[in-house]
Amino acid sequence: MLLRRYPEARAIATPGSVELAQEHGKALPVFRKWFPGQMPNTLTLPEPYEDETFTLEGHELRIIEQGHTDGKNSTSLYVPSIDLVVAGDVLYNQCHAYVADTTPKIRENWIAALDRLAALNPRTAVAGHKKPGAPDTAECIETTKRYLTDFGRLQEKASTDRELFDAMHTLYPDFAAKQAWLMFGMS
Repeated sequence: MLLRRYPEARAIATPGSVELAQEHGKALPVFRKWFPGQMPNTLTLPEPYEDETFTLEGHELRIIEQGHTDGKNSTSLYVPSIDLVVAGDVLYNQCHAYVADTTPKIRENWIAALDRLAALNPRTAVAGHKKPGAPDTAECIETTKRYLTDFGRLQEKASTDRELFDAMHTLYPDFAAKQAWLMFGMS
């Protein structure tokens, strides 16, 4: 859609993101069922971009490859000139995180990814997933870290999935997205 609007633009992504887009492209029929009328007829994949930085309208953007967070090959962007982090799937803001496919090691990597974002001291942090109306502040970096830590701690103690689900919703009662599949991968 962006390339139709801006035909002179160059669509780029990290090699890992391109690989993930290719995998997700195979599931296009499923996505069309989930998002009727919102998916294009054909997907144009971005070209792999190997550098760690690029320039957009005179601003340097730094690519931060984050590894596996809520999914594999997560990537964040940092715009130093305006203290902006566009965190992608690394960051959640006042909504329950997709932890169904995580292990303690993956959550440890995810927390390290959040630490990398926090070390940038951004003024603005845009989460890949957020409760509508939540402010784009860096505070959600620490909240996401705490959420992941709480999930791991409660998962060790819980005797059933339902107990874990209820415990997380007790700790985070105002968070959006209360679907069980976020924690357990079930529909």
